[in-house]
Amino acid sequence: MESAAQTLKNLNPDIDVEPIAESINKQNVSQLVEDYLIVDALDNLETRLALNKASLEKGTPLFHGAIYGFEGRATTFIPGETPCLQCLYQDSLPGDVPVFGATPGVIGCIQAVEVIKYVLGIGDLLLGRLLVYDGRNMKFTEVKFSKSIHCEACR
Repeated sequence: MESAAQTLKNLNPDIDVEPIAESINKQNVSQLVEDYLIVDALDNLETRLALNKASLEKGTPLFHGAIYGFEGRATTFIPGETPCLQCLYQDSLPGDVPVFGATPGVIGCIQAVEVIKYVLGIGDLLLGRLLVYDGRNMKFTEVKFSKSIHCEACR
């Protein structure tokens, strides 16, 4: 954590970096995301659902990315405007396949573009649309989804 903070400071000495050496859980998630946009690059559904809940409670956008193997997914959730993460996955997130090293880079770049578009107020965000990346066949597919009437998180 300190090494990453120092690397960022070395790249740009004019920025302030505050490393937080803490794991996200149901008890601390609201405090950890208090003043930030939420970018989900996690590896388990339980913690993602905790981020989803904090996003909904605070009205803060959640920029979601998930990977497994050669596949990745990205979307953006805006509380009160779009479905939420729980609507999308219904308590089950696919994937136990080992990660192919380039996949996180592809999905991470897509998430970064979504955050930049949101902050600048430009372009069309992936709202109600899941962008699916298939690295094996080098295809991108867009899947539309809507709020679930059974979602306990955002209905």
